[in-house]
Amino acid sequence: LNAAISACEKGGQWEHALNLFEAALDATVQPNVISFSAAISACEKASRWEQAMAAFRAIAELSLQPTLISYNAAISACEKGGRWQQALN
Repeated sequence: LNAAISACEKGGQWEHALNLFEAALDATVQPNVISFSAAISACEKASRWEQAMAAFRAIAELSLQPTLISYNAAISACEKGGRWQQALN
């Protein structure tokens, strides 16, 4: 799952990355923080700050611990979307 999401992100296929991620949430596969980080990064590259922040918030909702990569991708997504204030929350 993580590799597939990362491959989509690197190929600029953020919609496919999110579809894989959302399918995993609906299935029995439990995404981990790496999955979330890859999805956030895919959104960041596509300037989709709202989706990136939704994925970032979901990390805490599932009682996972965000990583430095998660934080950096979320902050960068906010910056690219002109929403730097969101990064401060």
